[in-house]
Amino acid sequence: MPTTNEIVRDALIAARRDRSLVETASLPVPTSVGEGLAVQAAISGRLGLSEAGWKVAIAEDGTPVAGLMPGPYLQPGDVYEGSIGAELRVEIELGLRLARDVPFRPAQPYSRAELLSYCDKAFLGIEIVEGRLANWAGQVAFPLWLADALGHGGYFIGPDLDIKVLDDLTGLGCFISLNGVTIYDKPAVHGNGDPMAPFLAWANRKTDFMTGLRAGQVVTTGSLCGGVLSPGKGEIVTKLSPLGTVSLTLR
Repeated sequence: MPTTNEIVRDALIAARRDRSLVETASLPVPTSVGEGLAVQAAISGRLGLSEAGWKVAIAEDGTPVAGLMPGPYLQPGDVYEGSIGAELRVEIELGLRLARDVPFRPAQPYSRAELLSYCDKAFLGIEIVEGRLANWAGQVAFPLWLADALGHGGYFIGPDLDIKVLDDLTGLGCFISLNGVTIYDKPAVHGNGDPMAPFLAWANRKTDFMTGLRAGQVVTTGSLCGGVLSPGKGEIVTKLSPLGTVSLTLR
């Protein structure tokens, strides 16, 4: 009989290929964060997904985790095509681009300043979260969510920002509207306080389930507004005030 990991792997591969959804309740749950990462790695390998970027995070137990972001990578003004029936969430984020490979070296932890020296630019990024899981309503066992690459759907790369913006979020605000109606307007807040915390934790991971951090990849440091559910499709305007704006279309 297939194992839990094989069942989850095959179901999520089929959903990605068919642009369809899997009922969350129909899937078993990987037994740990490590197993979730292993399933994600197996899916990426089977589908030959592009290792263009990573979304990094810290699990509730303190384990550093990451989701592969193969794209699509879009520019402001472009259209994001969602799967039929999928919930789409919008996240305003600070992203970084790697200028050099970041070697895996668990015996020699990176400092925050050293890790930043591997990056050549910061930018305003907008992630569209579109998991392959149906009827999850924002609640799903974390190892299963991790197997689904933390729900990555697509990514809009907005204007360049001064890299020092990661040092202090004070005075920044997040705004999102859909078809001219405000759906979010609150101060920017990062779940770990410092946007670099999850990136630093992942760079200093002790076990390398996934492939490495490579030059040219982008790393998104986590949402500054949580995952804002879009109540419909249409024209989205996002702002990280006073630093930049990204407009896009959900369809």
